[in-house]
Formats: sequence, C-alpha cells, structure tokens
Amino acid sequence: MKKLLTLLLFVMIGLSLVGCSLTPDGPAPTVPLINHTYTSFTPAEKGLLTQYLGTDFPFLPNDHYTLEGYTATDDYEAGFHLRTVGNTKAEFETYKTRLQGFSPVSSYTDDADVTWFCYVKGNLIMDLGCYTIGSDTIISIYVRLNTGNGPINPTPGSTYTYTDWTNDDKALFDQYIGARIPFLPNNEYAIEGYYEEYDFEHGLCFITVGNTKAEFDAYLTKYDSYTNEGTYTDETYGDLWYCFTKNDVVVDLTYYTEDGYSYVSVYVYSALSKDPDGDDPGTLPTQPGGSANADVLTNDGKGLPNGSNGIYNVNFKDATLVKDVHDQGYYLDGCPTIGAPAVLVIPVGFSDGQKLTASHIDKLELAFGENGDYDYSVDNFYKISSYGQMDLDVTVLDEWYVPAQKSTYYEKLTDSEGNANGDQILLDEILASLSKTMDLSKFDSDGNKVIDAVVMINNLEIGEDNFHWAYRYWNTYADSDGYFYEYDGVTANDFVWASYYFLQEDNGSYSNSNAFNTYTYIHEFGHVLGADDYYDTSDAGNHPMDGYDVMDSMLGDHSAYTKFNLGWITQSRLVVANNSATLTLEDFSKNGDTVILANNWDPALGAYQEYYIVVYYTNKGLNANGNGYFDRSGIVVYHVNASLFKDVYEGETYYDVYNNNTDASDTQYGTKDNLLEFVTTSDGDHIFDVGDTLPLTYDDSGNKLGYTFTVTSLTDSAATVTFTKR
Repeated sequence: MKKLLTLLLFVMIGLSLVGCSLTPDGPAPTVPLINHTYTSFTPAEKGLLTQYLGTDFPFLPNDHYTLEGYTATDDYEAGFHLRTVGNTKAEFETYKTRLQGFSPVSSYTDDADVTWFCYVKGNLIMDLGCYTIGSDTIISIYVRLNTGNGPINPTPGSTYTYTDWTNDDKALFDQYIGARIPFLPNNEYAIEGYYEEYDFEHGLCFITVGNTKAEFDAYLTKYDSYTNEGTYTDETYGDLWYCFTKNDVVVDLTYYTEDGYSYVSVYVYSALSKDPDGDDPGTLPTQPGGSANADVLTNDGKGLPNGSNGIYNVNFKDATLVKDVHDQGYYLDGCPTIGAPAVLVIPVGFSDGQKLTASHIDKLELAFGENGDYDYSVDNFYKISSYGQMDLDVTVLDEWYVPAQKSTYYEKLTDSEGNANGDQILLDEILASLSKTMDLSKFDSDGNKVIDAVVMINNLEIGEDNFHWAYRYWNTYADSDGYFYEYDGVTANDFVWASYYFLQEDNGSYSNSNAFNTYTYIHEFGHVLGADDYYDTSDAGNHPMDGYDVMDSMLGDHSAYTKFNLGWITQSRLVVANNSATLTLEDFSKNGDTVILANNWDPALGAYQEYYIVVYYTNKGLNANGNGYFDRSGIVVYHVNASLFKDVYEGETYYDVYNNNTDASDTQYGTKDNLLEFVTTSDGDHIFDVGDTLPLTYDDSGNKLGYTFTVTSLTDSAATVTFTKR
C-alpha cells in the first residue's frame, strides 16, 4: 500500500486548515467567535525591558495589550507603560499577588479617582491601577528605573514598534488558517477570531491603530506573491477594500480613520473549511481538557482528583487522546518502541570520502548490535533504558555501499520540486539497489509497510554543515503524484545520517581510532524512537536541561518524561494529599519509579500536560562508570509542560506535543514554555540531599506549586520523601 507524501509534510510542519472564505460585503464583523489570550511579552519586548530596566516583569494575560516607552515628566523618570484591555478587577487583584520580589510601599488616588498601587524592587518602581472607560476595563502598569541620573529615553519617539507576530499569534494562524500573512509594523495591534452570520465565515481579524496611509500602501506591496482580486467599496461606510488570494487563503484589508485615529483592518480566512451548504459557518473546534482557544490542550483549571492515602495512581494508558508517542501525528509510521524493531544500518562509502574497510564495519556492528566487550552499543543502551521492553534487531550490511556519484554531487542535489535533498535521494538510490538482492520487507517488524529504522553511516569527515554532521530526518522524496517510492512493498519514513568518525570522538577530536564513542548514534536513534532535543536548538542561550540528558549533550539514561513518551513507563503516583504524605522512591534505574506533583491533573491527557516529576537518581545502570550526569545520588525534579497541540487536516484530527526546548526568541520554532527543564535547589544545585526542601516553585501560568517536599533519607536502593501541601 503506497503512502502519500502529503501526510508526512503535514505532520512535519503541523499544518492545520480550519477556516473558510466568502468575499466580505459590508461593515467589519462585530460578534467575536474567539478572543485570543496573550500570555507573555514577545521576545523583542523582553529584550527591550531587559535593555533599559535590567529585567522584565510579570505579564498580565489579556485579550489586547500595548507596551510603550514614555519620556520623563515632573513625576517620573522614563520607563515603560503596559496597558491591557479586557481584564477584570479580580484578574487585577490576582496579578498583584504575582509580583514576586516587588514590595508594596504605598497607594494613592489620582484626580480621576483611580487608585494606584506602588511597588519597588531594587531600583525598579512600579505603579499600577485598574479603571474603566466605557464598557472596557483598563489596567495600566508603569515601570521605571529610579537611577537618580536623569531620564532615560528608551526609543526614539518613546514608542515601541511591533515588527512581527508573537509566537502565540503564529500558532493561531497555523491552527485556523494554515498559513501566515505578512505583518504590518505598528505601535498597537490586536488579533481575534470573528464570526458574522450574513457575510463572513470564520477566520481571523487583524487590526492596527496609528498607521499612516503611506504605511498601508507600502503594506499592500508585501502581497506581491498573492493574486490581486481587485477592490470593492463598502456601501455602508464607504471604505475601499483590497482583496488578495493565495492558494486557499483569502485576505481582505482596508484603511480608515475614526475619531482622530487611523486603523488598518485585515480579515483572513481559508476556503478549505467552507461549509458544504454555503450558508452555515459552523463552529471552531473546542479542546477537551483545556480552554476554548482550541489550539493547545492543557490541564488548566482541572484541579486534582481524589486518591487514597494522599495518592492518586496514574495510568498513562487511560489517556483518551494520546497514550504515548505512537499516537502523535508527527510520529505516524515511526519506529516501534516496544519489542524487537528491525534496524537496517547501511555503511555508505563515497568514492571521494575516507578509505574505510571491512574492519570498520566490524566496529559498526559492535556499535549498533549487542556486545559485551565495549561501552554501550545502541542496542545495549536501549535494552537497559527501556527496562528490557525493547531489544533492537540490528542488521549492519557487510559491505560499504558505493554511491553512483561523489559526495559533492549529493551535497548540492535537490529534487525537481525542491522538497528532497541529496541524502534523501541517495537513500532511495540505496533501497532500489538493495531490493535487487535482498527482501527489504523483513525490516518492517510491525507490518505497517514502513521500514522500522534506517541508519546511514558515511565515510565523510565531520563538518559543521548538515551533510557532514549527524541528524535524523524525514524522507520527503516522492514521485510526481506525491507517493513515496516503494520497494518490496515497504517505504522509508525517516533515517539517521551520520559520519563513521563520530565513533572516534574523544575530547572534541574525531581522530582517535581507539575510541568507541556511541553517544551520537544513541542520541540520533532517540529521535528515531520519537524523543525530542532537550538543548536550545536556536543557540539563543537557553539551557533548560544544562546538558544533563542523552537528548541534550551527555550520555547517561533517558529522563522519566522521555520514558513516559516512549511508553516504557506507564504508571506513576500523583500527590493529592490534603496535608502530607511520606513516600518511598526506588532507584529510578531499577524500574522507573516516579512521583508526580501538579496543581491540576486531567486523566484524559495522560503524560501530555503540565506537571513535575520526582525521581531518585543514582550512579547506577546507564549512569554508572562515569556516564552519569551527577557525582552523587539524590532526588532530581523535572518540570514538564507537554501540552498537546490539536491539528485538523483534510478532515482528520491529529495531536502533537506543542512545547519544545528551543528558546522562544527563535521565531521559527520557539515556544514560550520549555518542554522539559530541571527544578533546582535553593542553592542552584540539581540534586536534593537529605534535609533539602523543594523551594517555592511556580508553574507556567504563574501559579505557586501547591506542594513542597523534604528529603528524609537516602539509601543505596531507595529514598524517603515527605510531601506537604503548602
């Protein structure tokens, strides 16, 4: 059975098309279907605050906000003004409790009868007040640096200019439209969903305030890659609308002035979700287990379930949406993580590469297969890490495959559509050749018509460009009809590409022929199984795991979350005690024993929500013999935010983990919350010793974790920890 490439491309880019198209005729829609909630400053804004104030300050979640600089007055030195619209007085009171590190000093009432609350933190002074204008609730927050050295002028004109969508907004476009439109730089904007029963089906509305007509005209030129469908005039208001289309996306936009302000309104919708009847816009999807925004599924507001003796027994297999990595959209047709997956290792010997012989293949067999003479092979490592639940069936070809062309040819090669690169085209070349002499279907252990795992080890020197580095990537090479090339009834879904010389890595050098360093192969095979990178892939300086994970930059065992994700640990204990509970934790390397802490828990989401994992770390098993992360045993705590993202494509619904460990300043891949990070002691250490207590900890919504713990004992095989409700 052939497999279409389009499904693979969908799961690679997280494409979701939910929206529809009718040409607008009349005033702007006035009944909102959804209001997108902003939950964080943009990375650029955080940088601006840090540059001029030395730090940022807690964000107030809201439906519409502006952040701008202001110049000195008789009362203030220059600083920043955050103004939100749509919050309630109760949300304002909650926000004041989140000003950790700020001390309240006074309050006063101004001439407009607004009460202002004053806080200080070092040299920072914050004034904040809540008031109403018409039907809107406004919250204003002024933050300034009290240097005593005169005013600071943050930006020319004292106004911050938005230059790109926030990551939240990008996710909103990806979820409901399936594409993003050009951004219009501005000083104030809002994006929201809309619904108008007569003229529009559902889509997104982008409104800016303060742009000039010249800026609007310049913005129109950014649609040069779209088809210009012409203009029309709104009969009610006389506004001139411009209409553009690109594939299935329709964009209508106009410029107008009102009450002395200038506005740009942009409406975006997708033709793919137009109701068959043509007159019913339907409803946007809702998300079980979370809020009504329908993009990210969370356990927010779920509370904790009831348990016995302060403990709720978690079974991740009870999850209704995603039980483990096999149920995730991006992992469809991936390598099995239980049983005996078939691994095909192909030595690739380019004619212009280094001269490697049969003895090097012998070493590859030791590196990937079962052996007892060297440090961990890939098979040995994963047999231990999975607690014996996975035993790789490795086949290393006994000859170097010599490609038809030199490496420089494949390095520059792409297919006619520009979708596949030389490594993918070479993979197809190799499979076509091998199918003439062997049955490739034997490498499909689960019968899904996809080879379980393909590893290509080349004879090229290691370099910083992709072709000379190590990675796992999807196979996107397909025929003109979008089908994968198929041999012996099977296709290749993804593959590992790496140099032989990673095996010789020793203290930053790749020339030690006596070395046996399998870390790179083990790391990349973790991706084959469905594990993410836990280092900052944007190189922006974010270090949520500090290198301490095999999916970061050290060897050692996989984390508890990774084992939840791969289905190797299916049970845990969630603390739900009203007062306290004392629990014993066995050595994690023995059987994967864990305890979970959380403010909220949704059994339907299983391992894919926000929580904390407590484990007893020891220098045993995969952490022994100098391979471990830490120099002593103790309690280790992980913070997980594995919330799911819902995708709908061609009528099918898929779920993938939303967050990763890429810094949010990476605008292509960054998310505002880390997938996995350490919680450290009050001294900044990663290990909690006897007597250590979990410090005050906040979840990604800014709420205090409702439990703390104290380590009461550590033995050779177990730890005793007392958990107490705050």
